[in-house]
Amino acid sequence: MKKIIFLALMGMLTLQSVNAQRKGGKTRTPEQMVEKLDKKLNLTDEQEKQITTLYSDFFKQDLSREERKSAMQELEKKITSLLTDEQKEAFEQMKKERPQRQKQ
Repeated sequence: MKKIIFLALMGMLTLQSVNAQRKGGKTRTPEQMVEKLDKKLNLTDEQEKQITTLYSDFFKQDLSREERKSAMQELEKKITSLLTDEQKEAFEQMKKERPQRQKQ
């Protein structure tokens, strides 16, 4: 009986580990994403609140891969509309650097 319980426990721990690896081992919250944007764009408090809300709404959606891609583009448009001209330039630069980082 002890062996069965031990094996079941080990199986659960293994599945949990595999699941974390499948997701990249990390999931970011809307707050973490806004914090990263704030470091690079120097957002105002009002911008932070609005962008956090946008990210929260985005993550609540259950979308397919294709839907997520188009929804992300729409999200980026909404975020851009909240930024100043200087912040927009920095945001566009961030978006250009993103694919380069993923390929490496």
